[in-house]
Amino acid sequence: MPKDASLLVTYDYGSLSPVRLAEAAEQNESDVVFVTTGSEHAREMTPALEMVGSVIDTTGFDDSEILEALEPFKPSGIVTFSEGMIVPTARLAHLLELPYHSLDDVGAITRKDLQRRRLAEKGVESVRFHEVTRVEEIGAALDRVGLPAIVKPTTGAASKHTVSVTTEAQCADAVARILDGTASPPRTAIVEELLVGRPVDAPWGDYLAVDCVADGEEVRPLFVTSKFALAEPYRERGGYGQASTVPQAELTAAQDLACRAVGALGIRTGIADVELKLTPAGPRVIEVNGRLGGWVDDLAVRSATADPADAAVRAALGRPPAPVDARSADAVAFHYLVMPPVTAHRVREVREGLFALRERPEVERVTITTRPGASADWRDGTDGGVAAVLGTAATHDRLADLVAEIECIDWIDYD
Repeated sequence: MPKDASLLVTYDYGSLSPVRLAEAAEQNESDVVFVTTGSEHAREMTPALEMVGSVIDTTGFDDSEILEALEPFKPSGIVTFSEGMIVPTARLAHLLELPYHSLDDVGAITRKDLQRRRLAEKGVESVRFHEVTRVEEIGAALDRVGLPAIVKPTTGAASKHTVSVTTEAQCADAVARILDGTASPPRTAIVEELLVGRPVDAPWGDYLAVDCVADGEEVRPLFVTSKFALAEPYRERGGYGQASTVPQAELTAAQDLACRAVGALGIRTGIADVELKLTPAGPRVIEVNGRLGGWVDDLAVRSATADPADAAVRAALGRPPAPVDARSADAVAFHYLVMPPVTAHRVREVREGLFALRERPEVERVTITTRPGASADWRDGTDGGVAAVLGTAATHDRLADLVAEIECIDWIDYD
């Protein structure tokens, strides 16, 4: 039976599953219309998408054809959970006159160079950086930024191709890998100042993420995802929350900085994810993502502290946000990724040893995401994980013990 509202979701690989999205839409009495543009992932997922909503493939459509295809649904709002779909979503929202990131701001939301410039102009964060379009520009970049530095693609997600460098030769090699003349459209790279974190005991990370809800000029923190230590060179190992090992005063400062960063980028509706480095001088902005962060909905729901899927749907439909539950979680929900070593190139063998973790009371699910013969490449960033362990621990100490056990299990071999 048709609902009172219709929510457009520009779909590709992203941070919220179609099932969770459909649940949130149902809570808000809204139908879901998935808009796809012909990606391989979207094509593979189309049967699943059709089980929870309508699917409109707009591949090759011009503006008039898109309007004609979507007119019967009378869309009430629009949202995406995919980094790669933020710009197309902004264009579609403009075409349909629906609230979303404005075309004037979407560049600063998705491009790391424009974002750094905007944050500096607004007095939120100032980090030395230089965009590089040719390897020959490395000298000028390092003259401005200095060493050590971070090299990363100008656009993208999952920390792909992100690496720290300490010499000009390393910088040139890292930039050359990113620029790769075979890519279409051509890629560019950012060389930026290395933010040095404060000392942190293993297995905890020296950074965290704050997901925020924007409602006009008001931006509020929704959920804090604390992080595990990075796998070399800069690959995330997942997160945990809501209870954190980070002191409350530092968490409060991080939340305040995250909200100011979201406002500075012109984000006025929906959820944004802000990554922050915990330095000796206080939190610093790593980057702002103009969509829900990875693992956030799962961790927030399992720790019973927030409902990000509901918050995203409400915002997209122009409805007032639900009150944010600020209480601390007693237990620690976690999502831990097993990453291959930086020297690995291919998976040689996978054994069942990791599944023994299912006997641990803290573990709810163990998923192996690779197979023998699969590529193992650090340049894939977080997407290169080979397994995920999800659960809830009673204390941080018990979670730390579990992480140590995960990393000691002999279950996979690499070439």
